[in-house]
Amino acid sequence: MKHFLVFIGASPSLSTELVTLQKGFVDVKVIAPAARKDDRGVSRSNVDKASEEFITALRSASDQSSPARLSVWCFLPASADQVEMLWRSFGRSAWIEFIPTSLINKDRPTRIFIEQKLDEVIGCLHQIYLHVFGNRKTSPVSLPFENFRSDMTSEFQKYWYRGLSDDDLKKHLVGVASRFRREHTTSERRHRDSRRLLFSPAEDGACHGQPHPAGSERDAFINGRFRFGSALYPGFHYDVSSENHPTLECILVDSEGRERAMKSEKRAYINIFPNNYLSPER
Repeated sequence: MKHFLVFIGASPSLSTELVTLQKGFVDVKVIAPAARKDDRGVSRSNVDKASEEFITALRSASDQSSPARLSVWCFLPASADQVEMLWRSFGRSAWIEFIPTSLINKDRPTRIFIEQKLDEVIGCLHQIYLHVFGNRKTSPVSLPFENFRSDMTSEFQKYWYRGLSDDDLKKHLVGVASRFRREHTTSERRHRDSRRLLFSPAEDGACHGQPHPAGSERDAFINGRFRFGSALYPGFHYDVSSENHPTLECILVDSEGRERAMKSEKRAYINIFPNNYLSPER
């Protein structure tokens, strides 16, 4: 399974050092663009540069529909604003790991730290994969968070898995899925949110189309492929209808964050992908 390892804000020498990780791990692709001398660590420009290089690598991959992993690494950000900016860009798509600031300017120790941590991260990503890919129809992990209104989806907007070990993560995800089925899943296996919208998971045969259903925005493209470090099932989406009305009369949010008032469209249902891409388009 291909693992894309993205490092944000590396010095030129650290960027070169990190590429050697590819020799010790099977199917690991390192993306570590070198930052300017006066702009190391987490910054808007470095996040953008890493995103662009990652998308280039993703587009050139031989099979964009196969299972894959995505982890993002950086030195511990200096402020809460930097953490929030990083989470807005990669929080839904990648597994994010922070490296102690004591290792800044220590290239080889940083690479060794990642080497030693990577096996643990891969174990955690296996647990994510089981829910995002395997149990996608019953777990809340693949939901389109802007459009499924629930306290549970609000929790996923935070750095919810930080510090969890493989076993802790497994227990947490099982508990979350159990609570989700208890509080939101109907006897017909549709998921009801607080607006009484019904999200019916698509059957495997209906999961057609591109694995990156998105508009023009970079984050929408990445979020259309990955969720918390695991590749999404290609084409997976929800058929969304209203429990109380014959047509949709709500406001939905698309993959680029724009609101779409559904009442005038008089649609009985619409397809919504995990990155909030709406199909058909307006």
